[in-house]
Amino acid sequence: MRPARHSLVRIPSARAWRTLLVGLLATLLAAAVLPASPATANKVRIDPRIFGVHDSRLSSFATGTVGSVRLWDAGVTWRDIETSPGAYDFSRLDAIVRAANARNVEVTLVLGMTPDFYASTSKGETSMPGDLGAWDRYVRAVVTRYSPANWGGVRGIGAYQVWNEANVKNFWTGSPIQMAQLTKATWNAVKAVDKGALVVGPAMAARIGEQTRGIALFYYIKLNRVPVWRYMNAIGLNLYPLDKYGSKLGTPEKSMALLAKTRKQMQLRGVPANKPIWNTEVNYGMRTGTYGGTPAIPISDSAQAAYVVRTYLLNAANKVKRVHWYSYDLGNLPGGGTLGNTRLTDPADGSTRTLAGRAVGLVRGWMVGGRLVGPSKSALPCAKDRAGTYTCVITYARGVKRVYWNPTKRVKIKTVKSAKFLVTVYGKKKRISGGSSKFVDYRPVMVRSKT
Repeated sequence: MRPARHSLVRIPSARAWRTLLVGLLATLLAAAVLPASPATANKVRIDPRIFGVHDSRLSSFATGTVGSVRLWDAGVTWRDIETSPGAYDFSRLDAIVRAANARNVEVTLVLGMTPDFYASTSKGETSMPGDLGAWDRYVRAVVTRYSPANWGGVRGIGAYQVWNEANVKNFWTGSPIQMAQLTKATWNAVKAVDKGALVVGPAMAARIGEQTRGIALFYYIKLNRVPVWRYMNAIGLNLYPLDKYGSKLGTPEKSMALLAKTRKQMQLRGVPANKPIWNTEVNYGMRTGTYGGTPAIPISDSAQAAYVVRTYLLNAANKVKRVHWYSYDLGNLPGGGTLGNTRLTDPADGSTRTLAGRAVGLVRGWMVGGRLVGPSKSALPCAKDRAGTYTCVITYARGVKRVYWNPTKRVKIKTVKSAKFLVTVYGKKKRISGGSSKFVDYRPVMVRSKT
């Protein structure tokens, strides 16, 4: 998040329109007679790598709760690595990758920003490289170094993200078409060296109209008739909500509303609904506009822990593959405060875990090893009822965990008859009677049962 410092449109013929309408009618008729999707389509298996962070000090690795790390604001951008034309300094990146690999943490490297000696404009690091050949050589050098063939038989870096927030001028001053060209060049370079490494599309912020329009424009682009989304294994979105919506704070639920809106925009431009999405940056309270970069409005420790639990559950339920929290070591801003209001560690030292930091391990323990399913056969995972109460059902071979919360009010829920105990966001475990009623609010509670 923090700054590192037309083609022609051909009108279809009348015959083409008739063909399109006939096909559309056939699709609608088929949908009308097809049976409903089986319940298994709504099951989501939990991948531990969804529990991602940013962490320049690497203190998160020792907690055993982190499954992936995205390297941004970590001193390993292109301009940090290529110190002069053709001269690469991998010392810091080597140390980070070794530390991550030792803890079985998957690494995603953001490939930008442009070194001054390759900048095409006075904008320097945010500009399109003046020589795509230099970009190709840099990407191939990085991928070669961390490929299984050269990194002890393992893939040191699992994924390469093209750029950071390519629809925000603080990070990219080139055109959308130039970013599409850079994306294609990245795909070709990575896959030429290591076919198993993943390419993640440039991160796109999604919280204001200008950014949404930027996403729509980018995913409309075709290069030699090939849609730009074909040059990535996953789409990268930075799903920060606004700090406030009127008088109400931006929440994990608002973040998911941004996801739904963005998905719709991309699908209208031909991006398949099942194209994997990574939430490559998220936190809350981030300010924008004239207040951008100023401290977030503080929220309580319990609200921060609740945001963490709700974020990972909702992203998993919406089939987001990675969630990289910004940031594990979120530091103090000059004059006090932090960019985000949900801090996983004490900003004074970047390693002492807060209640929210401990909540990462808590929700990971609830989720890993299970599957998210809907509260009923026809419901999606983490469905919301008429009262606004969310129910996330996680099934295991020997039992079920149900997580409940209501982001706006205190409500009563009835536990299942086989319920044994509940756990709060504070990590406190309480025995309960099956079939009893319990009050829940914005702080999720997990109820464990046999069925």
